[in-house]
This record gives sequence, structure tokens and C-alpha cells, in this order.
Amino acid sequence: MDPPGAPVAASVGQKRLFLVGTVLAVVATGVFLAWVILGVDGARVTLQVDDIGQWVAAWCATAVCGVAAFRASAGRATWALFAASSFAWGVGEAVWCYDALLKNIPVPFPSLADVGFLTAVPLAFAALLLFPSGQRSTVDRAQGVLDGCIIATSLLFASWATILGPLYRSHQGSLLKQIISLAYPMSDVIMVSLVIILIERGGRPIRVHLALVMAGVVAFAVADSSFTYLTEVNNYNGGNYLDTGWVAGYLLIGLGALWAMTSPSHQAEHVEASTISLVAPYLPVLVVLAVTAIQLLRGRHMETVSWIMAFALVLLVLGRELLRLLDQALTAPKDPHDIESVDDPTRSRDPDVETALLGRR
Repeated sequence: MDPPGAPVAASVGQKRLFLVGTVLAVVATGVFLAWVILGVDGARVTLQVDDIGQWVAAWCATAVCGVAAFRASAGRATWALFAASSFAWGVGEAVWCYDALLKNIPVPFPSLADVGFLTAVPLAFAALLLFPSGQRSTVDRAQGVLDGCIIATSLLFASWATILGPLYRSHQGSLLKQIISLAYPMSDVIMVSLVIILIERGGRPIRVHLALVMAGVVAFAVADSSFTYLTEVNNYNGGNYLDTGWVAGYLLIGLGALWAMTSPSHQAEHVEASTISLVAPYLPVLVVLAVTAIQLLRGRHMETVSWIMAFALVLLVLGRELLRLLDQALTAPKDPHDIESVDDPTRSRDPDVETALLGRR
């Protein structure tokens, strides 16, 4: 039998482990950023630190998420998928390091490294979809998926009208290169949208490690967007300080997995939808309307891609409203007078008859 203080000591040890991991992640990110900015020991060494640092960060996340897949109290499938996603990205980075550091040649775009990078995307997306978010009804979970689709479609519409569309039209490379160039920022928009929905709909016990994962996804988005832009203008060089986004992103996901292992287990709590979560999906729709109005006022015509996304957005909004009405119809409370009559069959509905019965007693 364990001594009375054993659970407390174990909890303290777990919190200390997370604290140590946090300190190491902060120090490693700070050293990496300072090294690539200052160019310590020359451009060649800085390039090595840049590429190898990203590879090490991805494999650290792979290891921690893999352990969390066996030891976490909840969401083991999520951490297994994050481990697989980090592993795929690490393989892509290993191919990049082979070309840049061992063969000493400029890494082509696209290359075999992009196979690993792009494989990591659907695995991370699946991990976010399976993220535990408290006890919710099937209808409410479906509504959460629609909310994520609405936000993602709205942001993609705005991004296409302002950044992605002009980037696609100005591209002179092959179709494959155009698709891959757009795949990175579009996947980041979708994952950030999904994380926002999960944050709004999650319960308190899961918000810490979900917030860490969200910060990691945002860091990825910054790094991917900068990489895509600099590649398009032929100005991307190894040793860029913006590459810190990938290092910080994977270390943050690793910290999320570490928190899931070291935090005490909680029973899944029932989570009620907040007002913010109900209104949040419609805010990006206002952005779509504003962007559309600006485009039309400037005399520009909407492209076929924009019309398709706008039509899809209308269908998603209608589907969400129908689902909300269905949920209200299924959960609407009955009339209290009817409930009282059913629960008390001895009670007469006629007050005169009831008075007569009382008089006889």
C-alpha cells in the first residue's frame, strides 16, 4: 500500500518535470533565434544550426507525443497522431538536411522533403479533430465541425481575395509547384480555425495543453507563410530567423503532450455552449462580406474560385442553422403544467371535482 503522501509527491514530481521541460524549450528556442540572427561562427555553421535545430525539435515532439500516446489520461489517439505528424515532418527535414548540408546543393522546390512536410498536415488535422473536448451531444459535435468549416472557408475566401489569389496568378512555375505553394498556407488556415473552435468548446481540464498546441500551430503558420512568400520571390535562404516558428511550434506541441502526461486526470465534464462559441463562426462571415464589398466597389470581378467558396459558405451556414434548430427541437423543455399532470395521476384537472373529493374526506 502506498504511503499517504505518495500521490502528493508524485503530483509535485510531475509538475517539476513539466517546469523543467518548459525551461528547456524556452532556452532552446532563445538560443536558436539568437544564433540565426547573429550568424554566430559564420553562414555555414548558422545554416547547420538552422536545419539541424528544426530536425531535432520535430523529433523531440515525436518522442514526447509518442510517450503521451501511452501514458496520457485522455486523448491518446490525438497524441499518437501528433507523434506520427511530427515524425513525417522530421523525415522531410532530414531529406532537406541531406541536400543542404551533405550534398551542399540548393534544395529544390518542390522536392522529396515536401512529401514529408505535406504528409504531416493531414495527420495533424486528424489529431485536432480527435482532441478531447468534454462531454457533448452528437448534434453539438457536428455543429462544432460545421463551425470550423465556416471559419476556415471564410478565412480562405479572404486570403484568396487578398494574398493567395494574386500569388497564384503571378506564379510562373509548374502546376505542381503552384499547388504545393498554396497547400502550406491553406492548411495552416484550416488548422488554426479548428483550434479556435476547440478552444471555445473545450472544458477547463483540457485548455492548457490545447492552448499550447494552438500556439504551436500559430507558430507553424507564421513560418509556413514566410517560407512560401520568400520562396515565391526567390529570396529564401537557410538561416532565416523566421524558421524559429518551426522550432517553437514543435517544442510547444511537445509541451502540450508533456502537460497531458503530468497533469492529474479529470473526468470528462459536460460543456455548455457559450455565447462566444455561438457567435464566433459568424464573425469571419462579416469579413467575407466586407472583402466582397470592397472588391466590387473597386470594380473588380469575383473569380470562379471565390464564387465556389462563397457558395460553399452559404451551404455551411444554412446547415449550421438547420442543425441548431434541430437541436433546440430535441432539447426543448415540455410545458411544466403538462409534466405535473403526468407525474401526479391522482390529481384531477377539474377544480370542482377536486373540491368535492376533499369535502367527502
